[in-house]
Formats: sequence, structure tokens, C-alpha cells
Amino acid sequence: MKRALPLIATEARLLVRDWNVLVFAFVFPPFVMLILAGVFGTQPSGGFGHRRPDDYYVAASIGVPVIALALVGLPVALASYRERGVLRRLEAFGISRLAVVAAQAAVTCGLVLVGAAVVLALALPTYGIPHLAHPALTLAGLAASTVTLMLLGIAIGLAAPSARAAQAIGLLAFFPLYLLGGGGPPRGVMTGAMHVISDVIPSAVPAIVEPWLGLGGVGSQLLVLAGWSAAALGVTLWLARRTAA
Repeated sequence: MKRALPLIATEARLLVRDWNVLVFAFVFPPFVMLILAGVFGTQPSGGFGHRRPDDYYVAASIGVPVIALALVGLPVALASYRERGVLRRLEAFGISRLAVVAAQAAVTCGLVLVGAAVVLALALPTYGIPHLAHPALTLAGLAASTVTLMLLGIAIGLAAPSARAAQAIGLLAFFPLYLLGGGGPPRGVMTGAMHVISDVIPSAVPAIVEPWLGLGGVGSQLLVLAGWSAAALGVTLWLARRTAA
């Protein structure tokens, strides 16, 4: 524990220096929330599950920092370490790759909570915070989506040949998960192939929004996240063995 805390503190200082990640995690979510909630108003709509659009976008915006930090911030930091040989140098001093990845994951979890707090802090005086229909399931959705996306982010960080490549891959994954996951248009207005894709991608948005607003269907979303977690864990372990060889 004495060695873990300084490592976590160091990783936190390094990660918060990446302004690209900070913008996506702490500026983009509340900015879009303020715009979309204002555009669609406060009248319940069928496209939003007969809930208020402003309530929907407040809840949906909690999932955006999860996607940004797990798929952009975490893999870039890990790929940068691999690219510059930092992991091998740390191993020479007795700090394993697993410890470094665990520290980066811990920092990512902390920043996810900070990002959620920023969204709620701006929502409170503007649109208010929607009633939590199922608090425990909402927390379970947040935790499950965070773990799943972090595993995917670690896999990207281990697979990408450079930090720039990891950032490009993360950004390419961010926008489909954000838009098709319900962060932009709600899932209720999607039709055909878009709705099918929305049901199977590991987005954090529906896992948080559906139990928060009492829209139902959280069980199936948790199953989707569990499947992606298992697949990402398998790929991560394989990549870890390959890169360590």
C-alpha cells in the first residue's frame, strides 16, 4: 500500500496534464447537456420514454466522462508508457506492469467521479437533478460500464503501437458509443439498424439512464456489459503476455 499510493498520485498528476482528455471528460459533457436539455425542453416526450428531455440529458451526461476517460485518457497513457519504454524501466525497479495499470485504472475511476460531479453541479442550478428511480441499479450500471470500458481501454493501450494511435482509436470508439448509445439522439427515436447497434454496444449511457429514470431494461444492458467485459479481459491478458515477451 505504501508503494501504491505514490504511484497513484504520480499517475494522477500525469493524466491531468493531458488537456485533450480533460476537455472530453469535464468540458464536453456539461456543455452538451446544457445545450441539448435546453433545446428539447421540459415536456415529457415519447422519444424519451415519456420522461422529460432535460432529465434524460442530465442522466445521460454522467456516462460521457466514463467513455472519454476509459477510451481516450487511459489507453493513451498506457500506450505512451509502452512507446517510451517506461514500463520496462519501472519493472527494473520492481514495479510491475500490473501495478502501473492498476494505478492508472484507480486514477480513471476517481476522475470519472469528478466528471459526474461536474455535470451534476452544473445541472443543479439549471435543470435540476432528476429523481433516482433505482439508486442501486444506477450505481451498478455506472460501475459495470466503467469496468467494461476501462478493460477495453487497457486493451487499446496494449495493442496500439503509439500514443497517437491509441488516441485515434479511442476517439473513433468514443463517438459511436456516445451517439449510438443515447448520448445524442435518445434510443427511443432510433430505428432499424441504429437501434440494433445501440442494444449491443458497451455504452455507459443506457446503463445509467435507464435505471435512473425508471425506463427498464437494465438487466439486458448489464448482460451486454458483462459479455464485453469478458471479451476485453481475455484480449487484455493475451496482449499483456505478448507485450511482456
